[in-house]
Amino acid sequence: MSSSQSRHKFYWLPNALTLSRIAVIPILIWGILALGGNIESALNGPFLVVFIFIVCAFTDFLDGYLARKWGLVSDFGRMLDPIADKLLVAGCLIAFMISFGPIWYVLVPSIAIIFRDIFISGTREHAALSGITMPPTNLAKWKTAAEMLAILLLLIGISTREMLPISGMIPEISGYAMKAGLGCLWLAAFLSVYTGLHYIRAAFK
Repeated sequence: MSSSQSRHKFYWLPNALTLSRIAVIPILIWGILALGGNIESALNGPFLVVFIFIVCAFTDFLDGYLARKWGLVSDFGRMLDPIADKLLVAGCLIAFMISFGPIWYVLVPSIAIIFRDIFISGTREHAALSGITMPPTNLAKWKTAAEMLAILLLLIGISTREMLPISGMIPEISGYAMKAGLGCLWLAAFLSVYTGLHYIRAAFK
């Protein structure tokens, strides 16, 4: 049986999900800026942006799961998936930095995460040219999980502010979500720096 005949009929789906996640990132950024009051948009309804982000995060899990289940793991997919993740995280963090303004406890961890991801991408390219493979470590996966959770909680915190007149409990929910989100953001920044140093040592050893 030829490879084209044995290939799963939905072989295109994992990479299509990854590409769709990249395509939605500008819409998500636009929605975050709208929630922050920086621009006018139809995406400033409470929890609409939260829903869009949850869909993006779910596709991040689903594309990898389907690729492994159907035996469709490819070099292109391995390259594209982390790019999509980094674009999603960086886009959201930049939108947060614009929305929150020059607040150090948002700027410092966000910049640390973005710079780390850019630098490590270059480090991995250097390692690949030297024949060194640098698969993600377990801590790096926890770092990604902390980033996604931080973004989700911050989005919930911002979105619930739109509902303040509805219920007296909403301000508390918004405040708790924002504090938890910032805590996860700082955790992600710490893991970013720590794992980044690990990758650098591995690449230049």
